[in-house]
Amino acid sequence: MSENMDRRVRMTKALLRDTLAELMAKKPISKISVKELCQEAGVNRGTFYAHYADQYELLRQVELEVIENLKNFLAHYSDDRMPIKEGNLRGILEYARQNADLFTVLLGEQSFQNDLFKLVKLVPFQYETEGWEKTYILDFAISGCLSVLRKWLQEGAPESPGEMAALVLKIIYGGLLSF
Repeated sequence: MSENMDRRVRMTKALLRDTLAELMAKKPISKISVKELCQEAGVNRGTFYAHYADQYELLRQVELEVIENLKNFLAHYSDDRMPIKEGNLRGILEYARQNADLFTVLLGEQSFQNDLFKLVKLVPFQYETEGWEKTYILDFAISGCLSVLRKWLQEGAPESPGEMAALVLKIIYGGLLSF
């Protein structure tokens, strides 16, 4: 495939991704047809079907792309005592802010939330506790982070990614009594 064709395919997929996010901001994926998606994006249905079986496959591919990008941010951790560092978290938050419409929509999807939980649980971390307590601690921390991210994006991300990263890490590592 030529470089021009690659660029056109990337642009078409990005257009479909953005259009899907716009439509999902108004209604659930189950109410979005391929016909509507293609009309809104200005893309031929044949072109859509050359890349995806249906709107659900497009959504799943978008979710996997975002998860893969987040994995790249998480790949830089090296300290087992403090696996989430401010610089890395700031990068994730900058990525989320740049793709706020998409993230806002994806955070409402259970499959995406499940993927995020699985991803974060892969980050190496030494706990003072093991077993059942560890799973509750992780679920509590991840749920809190997702809630903060969702609210921050819904508010228009007024604080900088650096400020939010510092706040989240203060809550995670210092607890509520650190305030």
